[in-house]
Amino acid sequence: MFARWGFSLYRNRKLALALSGLGLVASIVLMVAVGGSLSSSGFANDHAESARVDRQLADEFGRGRTSIVFIFDAGRPVSDPAVRAGVEAALAPLAHDQRVVQVLTTWSTGNPRFVSNDGQSTYAVALLNASDDEAQKGLDGWRDDVAAAAKPAGLTVTVAGDPAIGEEITTQVEKGIARAETATVPLTLLVQVVIFGSLVAAGLPLLVGALAIVGSVAAVLLLANFGQQSVVAINVVTGLGLALGVDYSLFMVARFREELRRRPVDEALSVTMATVGKSIFFSGITVIFGLSATHFFPLPALHSMGDAGMIVVALALVYGLTFLPAMLGVLGDRINAVPIGRRVGGQAGRRAEESRQTTDDGRQGTQSSVLSPGYPLGSSSGFWHGVATAVMRRPVAVLVPLLVVLLLAGVPFLRLDLTPGGPDVLPTGNPARDATERLRTDFPAGESDPVPVIVTAKDGNALSAASIQALRGFVARAATVPHVTRIESVVTDAAAAGVNWDAYDGDPATLPTGLQPVIGERVRGDATLVEIVADAESAKLQQVVRDLRTIDPTELRVEVGGPAATDVDTVDGINAGIVPALVFVIAGSYLILLLTFGSVFLPLKAIAMTLLSITASLGTLVLVFQDGRLEGLLGFQATGQIISTTPILMFCILFGLSMDYEVLMLTRVQEEYERTGDNTAAVAVGLERTAKTITGAAAIMIIAFGGFLLADIVVIKSLGFGLALAVLIDATIVRALLVPATMRLMGRWNWWAPSSVRALVDRLGLARSEVARAGIGAAD
Repeated sequence: MFARWGFSLYRNRKLALALSGLGLVASIVLMVAVGGSLSSSGFANDHAESARVDRQLADEFGRGRTSIVFIFDAGRPVSDPAVRAGVEAALAPLAHDQRVVQVLTTWSTGNPRFVSNDGQSTYAVALLNASDDEAQKGLDGWRDDVAAAAKPAGLTVTVAGDPAIGEEITTQVEKGIARAETATVPLTLLVQVVIFGSLVAAGLPLLVGALAIVGSVAAVLLLANFGQQSVVAINVVTGLGLALGVDYSLFMVARFREELRRRPVDEALSVTMATVGKSIFFSGITVIFGLSATHFFPLPALHSMGDAGMIVVALALVYGLTFLPAMLGVLGDRINAVPIGRRVGGQAGRRAEESRQTTDDGRQGTQSSVLSPGYPLGSSSGFWHGVATAVMRRPVAVLVPLLVVLLLAGVPFLRLDLTPGGPDVLPTGNPARDATERLRTDFPAGESDPVPVIVTAKDGNALSAASIQALRGFVARAATVPHVTRIESVVTDAAAAGVNWDAYDGDPATLPTGLQPVIGERVRGDATLVEIVADAESAKLQQVVRDLRTIDPTELRVEVGGPAATDVDTVDGINAGIVPALVFVIAGSYLILLLTFGSVFLPLKAIAMTLLSITASLGTLVLVFQDGRLEGLLGFQATGQIISTTPILMFCILFGLSMDYEVLMLTRVQEEYERTGDNTAAVAVGLERTAKTITGAAAIMIIAFGGFLLADIVVIKSLGFGLALAVLIDATIVRALLVPATMRLMGRWNWWAPSSVRALVDRLGLARSEVARAGIGAAD
């Protein structure tokens, strides 16, 4: 199948290049024409209890869909009438904006919680009938208007809240992408020049990566017109597009140059497609399969990142299996043009190879007799051959210590503490982060962000006698929850109006008129709003939410919302998706590898090795970003938690990427095994033949993901660190040491499969023997 595709591409190479060019032009036009706005939100579960409460607060209680907080620093007591006049004048422009539902201040509410602990600052909350993304678009205008109006009164204005945080995240992501690309592209080209010794050969992989990235960015922007697409998805596109586009191309170019030494261009291309092309195809499918597991977790932003990743991997495959081989067919021997250093390629290389094989035949005798037409002679020397041979002499002595090291490295992962993230994803000193944190530190504890609870009466009337008595019971129990300092509700506010609830008969008309404003604000039909103030940091506030949810009055339904409840629901949703995602990815990867190699046990070994490298990198991630072991060196401030999307995205990406090297290496090992029937020799030769390319590809991936460390946002920085470290572990400890050791111990069982499986692989045209069946190399 793949061999025939290679011949077909050679015959139609100009058409393939023309179609690739049209694809590039279409992508650029699409990027310009459709636009598309990327979102910094989507890191919460839209279907959770907290999301339902937030929607109900906006739709029924007029609390807005989001809010902006303006902090006014007066430098004098807020009680000064001039300060009040200045704040109200500054907020006046908001009153004429239809997107602003209401503006809350200490004077409009009579609540002292809006005044700072030192009495010289106050804040106002603008409730908006807009999403976070829509609020971000209007943020600059609101901020400028308020700041300009406040200036004559000598007031300094800073902005806090989710829209401000989101705007800064978007800005920082864009800056991080620019820094990463500036650093990684030149380094990537340098590594490729070192690997190939030719500017032409080194440049081709970059072209494939660029085509995949441009097409994927266009697709993400197009999708942004139909649904939420995360701004972080662009980081995924650039990182994966460069890494995989170059990665796949490296293997294909290297194999093509090798085959070109011993056969015509069309046959060289066909063999390359039948071997490396097949490996790339199944490797890419595995990566896509892993990324699809992001949909097991209820976070729209994560879905967006996974979708973006699947798109860029698919395009890397498309261009890698069409544009790249077509270019190789056009270039032929000129793939070695513009050499850097002394390299032998093309016809000269072919003559050198023939001379070497003749010499080898004379020295080794029987070794040449096992060569099948078109397959290169496996050398018996070289660094990587020596490494594999040394490992396989003492496989247990190598395997056991390395397993211990990797397992110990993964132990810290057991104490992973997830957080959906907040202002602390931004670097310290960022104005939006500092302003948002001030609300927690400079103002009365918990007052700036009370926990909203919607209590629904099951009898349909929130003010019936039974509902009121049940609400009183709920409030009494809520007051006993640790860290709760104050509760605002219809029943608690009634004391000031002189209400005797014990004598209440269920008729709202009998209630004092002084309580009517409270009822109007807090009661909607069968629902009433309770706000709970808790003096607690984030983790303890989440426990407050969990404790409140355990209160279950018979006559009421209790639902908790707010940021802390959103954090709880997000983490719970992630935890619920872990097992299904693991089962899905492992089962799917096993099936793909089974079809790739026609072996029952090789996929199990590959999955075990992959899980080892992933857990080791995740354990190190906890040490570095949760515990803060390298925060000074990497330029971040540890919070004691890991952003929840990071380990999920790492797992989904790494499961596929780890299989990438496994598939590409084992493909070559399998070639040698089917040629010689010697498992030990096949492993040594396979490692030697692929090690240089794998090392170079890993270096490029490390550079691509390491570029994320230049970002200021910790979620991107930690993702880049984790991915780069995992690739390093995978390409060194796992592929160079663990794989030879385990394959030596497994022996012929590496390649065992029932005859039915073998027959299925042959029937699908995936068998290695398709090169021989096609008659390639008959003229050799």
